[in-house]
Amino acid sequence: MKERKGGKMGFLDGIFGKGEEAPVRAGLPFNVSTALRPVRLNARKDNSLELLVSVKNATEQPVMASVCVEIPRALGFDGLGITKIKEIRMGELAGQAEKTVSFSICASSQTAAGTYSSVVTVNHHYRDYAHILNYAKKNVEIRVV
Repeated sequence: MKERKGGKMGFLDGIFGKGEEAPVRAGLPFNVSTALRPVRLNARKDNSLELLVSVKNATEQPVMASVCVEIPRALGFDGLGITKIKEIRMGELAGQAEKTVSFSICASSQTAAGTYSSVVTVNHHYRDYAHILNYAKKNVEIRVV
C-alpha cells in the first residue's frame, strides 16, 4: 500500500482517486493525482479503461505542462496495441488552475491476468514544448483480472 501523510491509502482513494496532494517532487509548481475508470481490465478480452491524470498549478504564476504515459507491451492505447507511449500537451495552466486529461488504455485477447505498471511523466516546460525545465514521474498500477 502507498503511504500518505495521515496513514495508509484508503480503499475509496484507490477507486475515486486521491484528494489534494503535495507536489510530487520538491521544486515542481504543480500537484499530480491519478484515477482509473473502471478500476481494472478483464484478461483475454478486448476492453479498455480510462487513466485520468489531474494536474493542478500550485503557484500563482502560469505554467506550461504536458503529460506523457508509457504502458507495458501487453497493453496499448488503441485496440491493436501498437502505440505504447502517448503525450498530451496541456498548454498553459493559470495560477491555481486544475486540468484533467484522459488516456484510454486497451487490453486485447492476448493480455494475461496480472498487475501492470505504467509510468506517468508530467513535464514543466518553458518557452515551448521543446524545452523542459523540470519533470515528475509517477507509477500507476493497472490490474488485469
